[in-house]
Amino acid sequence: MNKKDILLLQESERKRIAEELHDTTVQDMVYLSQQLELVMLYMEKDLTLAKLETITARKQIKHIIGGMRDTIYNLRPMIFDDIGWTAAWERLKKKFAEDYPKLEIELDIDMIDTSDGLTALSIYRIVCEGCQNIIKHSKASHIQISVKKTGSQIKILIKDDGIGMQEYDQCPSNHFGLQFIIERVKALSGKMKIASDHSGTKISIKIPMKAGE
Repeated sequence: MNKKDILLLQESERKRIAEELHDTTVQDMVYLSQQLELVMLYMEKDLTLAKLETITARKQIKHIIGGMRDTIYNLRPMIFDDIGWTAAWERLKKKFAEDYPKLEIELDIDMIDTSDGLTALSIYRIVCEGCQNIIKHSKASHIQISVKKTGSQIKILIKDDGIGMQEYDQCPSNHFGLQFIIERVKALSGKMKIASDHSGTKISIKIPMKAGE
């Protein structure tokens, strides 16, 4: 991976962080601010309502703290050194199961050399973003994820049984999640195909492995 590829990955990571903070933490803080305004209003008219809104605001603060902890955890580039490749995927599956109990997620992950932390982390990020994209847009009940070593390539499959999406060659500017994946794959010198119809969407990715992996 050359310097240009590394810079592309770093830039796509910045975009991902910005989008994640905008969609979660910023929106939560706006809602919390509105709750606190209600508390101030009720304090002058109805202390019972003020107390109830204070309890709600406290829960919201805990929710924000939990979200920020997840964001900080995912920012750590040494995630696989900290808990290991397999444990990282198990943690991801557990989190999705807790957050989306009606969604079935199937993982089939080969062991990948994580000494090149940027490549390993990029594969993990691609899958995470693919899952989030499915959750946001597809109305799927089942997600199938596989990361397989085949010859000199790593093959990634992200498949769902959702409503599908219109096929296109270039990612629309408002489809941030897919754009993020495309940029990651490009920086890893990989290839990507999208197949989508009314029965669901399948994203197939091939990434070349370094010699010796």
